[in-house]
Amino acid sequence: MRILVIGAGSIGSIHATNAAALTSQVAVFDQNTENAKKVASNNNIEVLPSIEEALNWKADGVVIATPHDTHIAMANKFVASGSHVLIEKPIAHEHEGINTFLDKAEAAKRKVFVACNMRYHPAIKLLKKNIKQIGTIHFARAWFGNYLPNMRPDADYKTLYCSHRSKGGGVILDGIHEVDYLQWILGDVTAVSCEAAKLSDLDIDVEDYAATILRHTNGARSEIHQDYLQQFKRRGCEIVGSQGTLIWNSEGKNPENCTVRLFLSSSQQWQVLYENNDLDSSGIYKEMLGSFISAIDTDRDPADLLTGRQAAHDLEIVLAAHKSAQTGKVIEFKGQSSEKRSCA
Repeated sequence: MRILVIGAGSIGSIHATNAAALTSQVAVFDQNTENAKKVASNNNIEVLPSIEEALNWKADGVVIATPHDTHIAMANKFVASGSHVLIEKPIAHEHEGINTFLDKAEAAKRKVFVACNMRYHPAIKLLKKNIKQIGTIHFARAWFGNYLPNMRPDADYKTLYCSHRSKGGGVILDGIHEVDYLQWILGDVTAVSCEAAKLSDLDIDVEDYAATILRHTNGARSEIHQDYLQQFKRRGCEIVGSQGTLIWNSEGKNPENCTVRLFLSSSQQWQVLYENNDLDSSGIYKEMLGSFISAIDTDRDPADLLTGRQAAHDLEIVLAAHKSAQTGKVIEFKGQSSEKRSCA
């Protein structure tokens, strides 16, 4: 199995490291040759000197870990050359070109997945696994907060893609994980409303605060709070049903302190489903990449791996949240994604 990683930044280096542990033939390309060499030397893998050489390398699978606004153009090149692709989230920063790309990939029988690693987080897995225990779902509250200058300690936050609208930045798109896992657990979204703003004095041209409400096909509502303002990273979700409640809470990063608890009306007691004071996120990325390799090798799509079509629908919801924040209106959807997401 030949795996090629395009992009040798923080995420690309994680993918390259995991690929080297999972398969024997791995290469990396980055326009910044020094970054690529550093990643390669740490993992004893090959550096490809140009995009032409990368295309000619004929990888079975290509991981695209470049800025959002380059995803579709880059993925098009490698699908056309015969590779399956795993694109870092989000699939793109705008609608344009996505459906045409996905149609071409399907016609060529090339698989397209999007790296939404939170689907492999043990807490998200437990929320999905135990959702039926709490009966009819009434509502969910999800949250993500972190201080933007602390998110990449080795880089000036003003240079990051997430600080610039033209690059697909802003906390709503950057935090697409919440939209994805809430749809994955609760079902498709039929309406979106959002309020968003830049509340800080950070030198960015995007929103650093957003409050979004989603209406799901089963009638449940979910609320998402996202910000770049908190000095300490927090992420979690509470799901309330007719027979109980599920709560996930994570604090910090490296180490991440994570707990998942379940309350059932039948017992009137809390049960700890998961507790880890030092969760290693590298294992989550490795499992996801393993699923991608398995999908290529077996020609079966793993249930946890986000498909290109599903990722396009996630983006549709996020862009609707932007539109709602700008217009003050609820954005409704007449159709649903081509691949249904059940609550099971």
